[in-house]
Amino acid sequence: MTRDFPCHRCGTDNVLAVLRLPGTWTNASGNRYPVVHECHLCVRCDADDPLAGPVVGYLTADEARQTENVAPLARDLLRWIDQARPAKPDEDALQAEVDAWYRGEL
Repeated sequence: MTRDFPCHRCGTDNVLAVLRLPGTWTNASGNRYPVVHECHLCVRCDADDPLAGPVVGYLTADEARQTENVAPLARDLLRWIDQARPAKPDEDALQAEVDAWYRGEL
């Protein structure tokens, strides 16, 4: 577990890996800035995910960590990396927070 990275979804320290993806962010003036998005591989959040689940299963099962199982792990890991996307902001939650800030509640 990577204790330095709590999961951004559930808040636990069950993150097995952090994938950093380069990207850009455009501000209101139209200026683009380079950013790095992080995708966490979390035991709690990703165990049932069709892409991430096999990787979580391999990394959390002691008996599966054998040399002959590395090829399927590599295949599953590459498939997860290829499909991993940063989480989109929840627009409703963001607007609620903005409204709370204007009301002086934050």
